[in-house]
Amino acid sequence: MTARNPYHELDDERYEALLHGSHVKSSYSNGNGGCVTLASDGEFISIQDDKLPAEERRSRAQVYTRAELRAFIDGAKAGEFDHLV
Repeated sequence: MTARNPYHELDDERYEALLHGSHVKSSYSNGNGGCVTLASDGEFISIQDDKLPAEERRSRAQVYTRAELRAFIDGAKAGEFDHLV
């Protein structure tokens, strides 16, 4: 196992599949590892920092439900986080 699974709603096998799944990154990324990548199993979404080495990236991954990520994206689109960037 890559990292201890901190998400009680995910079984270990599903957690590992998310961490090792095919991740995509935004076309807006700067190309030198300065972005995050996302993978989904249909219900949960893994977010990883691609500038980190693979094992560290997986051990620091965050996992969210589709609803949680949707709420964040909607807030970002509405400008709720503009003051942070």
